Amino acid sequence: MKYLAVLYADESMKKKWAEQKNDNMECGSHLFEHFNNVTVGDRLYQVAFDGELYNEKELRKSLRHKGVDVDALDVNALLVNAYRIWGKSMMNHLLGAFALIIHDGESTFIAKDQMGLRPVFYAQTKNTIVIANAIEDILNTGWIHPVVNRDSLRELFALGPSISEDRTLYEGIHALPMGHYMVIRDAKITVKKYYDPISKPHFDTYEDTLAHIRYLVEDAIKRQSVGCEATFLSGGLDSSIIAAVMAKEKQPLYTYSLDYEGNTENFKGNMYQVSLDQEFIDTMCKSTDSEHTKFTISQSELCDELLPALDARHLPGMADVDSALLWLCKQVKNDRDVIMSGECSDEVFGGYPWFYREELAHLDTFPWLRSTKERKALLNKSLQDLDLEGYLNTQYQNSIRDISFLDGDSEEDRRARIHTILCLHWFMQTLVTRQVCMGDAAGVTIRAPFADVRILDYVYNIPWEMKFANNEEKGILREAFADLLPQNVAHRKKNPFPKTHNPKYRDLIKAKMTEIYHDPDSILHQLFDDEALKALIESGGSAFSLPWYGQLMSGPQLLAYLYQIHSWFKQTKPNLQMM
Repeated sequence: MKYLAVLYADESMKKKWAEQKNDNMECGSHLFEHFNNVTVGDRLYQVAFDGELYNEKELRKSLRHKGVDVDALDVNALLVNAYRIWGKSMMNHLLGAFALIIHDGESTFIAKDQMGLRPVFYAQTKNTIVIANAIEDILNTGWIHPVVNRDSLRELFALGPSISEDRTLYEGIHALPMGHYMVIRDAKITVKKYYDPISKPHFDTYEDTLAHIRYLVEDAIKRQSVGCEATFLSGGLDSSIIAAVMAKEKQPLYTYSLDYEGNTENFKGNMYQVSLDQEFIDTMCKSTDSEHTKFTISQSELCDELLPALDARHLPGMADVDSALLWLCKQVKNDRDVIMSGECSDEVFGGYPWFYREELAHLDTFPWLRSTKERKALLNKSLQDLDLEGYLNTQYQNSIRDISFLDGDSEEDRRARIHTILCLHWFMQTLVTRQVCMGDAAGVTIRAPFADVRILDYVYNIPWEMKFANNEEKGILREAFADLLPQNVAHRKKNPFPKTHNPKYRDLIKAKMTEIYHDPDSILHQLFDDEALKALIESGGSAFSLPWYGQLMSGPQLLAYLYQIHSWFKQTKPNLQMM
């Protein structure tokens, strides 16, 4: 759901807004688009709710105990009543994937769910504050002009495609982080954190831990499968658990997978991607008796979707991983409006290599950003003083400074807490943004039951030795569902989102980048060293030896990222302030 709020706009801005909308509306001091009016007593509230609530039944029960007649109330009215009764503490009573805004005539309350699963952006100029769930909607007001400054470039080149939770790549356009709320009163903005996982001792036995994980995960899947009869299925642990649980409740169950043209012929395994998916998908389809559809994307389609994926995110993103998901969602949209995903399990249960591989686990930096020196070497001489290393270290230290450790934590427990917090606020947010933006662009709602805050609160405090049961990543989750999954699936080595291994993709993106290199007006000439850029393109990306980001974003994927940067500047024409 799109929404836009303009608060404390001056008369000229309000008039311009009415003209833009061809609306002869009465111009008050606040303007709301796509909001709902809710009247309680003699007070009018404006409400925008973007997302889904998964505990509406419990919320109704709690409000009924407070004397509210909830029988005829929709979700918006429920939220207003929750706000009237509990104020900001209402967030402790909500379970879902959402962002919400409630304006009571005097102040405006804006909040995201604990896991940050829907976006909120805002900007302030003079006495005017603009709030929206899409960056382009803020820019389209014409009151905020796109500016890319040196901090934006530090974000782009030190952290990208991840971005600090409270920022965008535009000067003055901010984002609300996960587990935060914002209050606006008298044109003043106050942002506060209301949620972080709390460190506390874990007293459950191993058997009780398995049982409670099983309950929490199954309950999250069942809640989120209401109105949904389909799931993505890669044959990996997480999507297979979802399919197996849904299959007990949903018949028929519909499953969907993604493959790439030429992948079988060109696949070469590595430490991050050890196997192809099809064998395990076939096993799960037989086990769940699902009606399965495999979509195979061509290399030209994968390349062609880079620009629509950029438009969906409105910022350079995860390149081909974005475009593949967008294309997949477009195919699914022909059959489904809602689908389940195994996203966010690795962040909660410790599935990434940096949780357990010795050479990664003890790095005092973001373990998915290990190429800072190589990144810097690509940059134009005018940008060599951006101090990418210092910026990266500052963001890292800020991210871990508030983690509380227990006296009984082992060294492995301490590292697990650090990596969990880093993943939640950085890696997961990048993937969540990808999921939301690509799904919304295709008109598909993607639900992620592993991003249930109740699961996080419990798993966060399980000792690493127990969490890493049988010396397997996510071993405790594997054991909890071992009886429900085929053996080869339950113990399949983690694979990331499938990527292309076909050299045709490299050739296609290399051709696009060669054309851009010969465009004297391309922003890439201002941002990158000319010789380094040329060598990178001519090598098909292999001149950059380390992954740019994460586990798989290297070579052709890096070229695709640069292609999105070029296209982003060309489309939005931001004012670039390099000094």
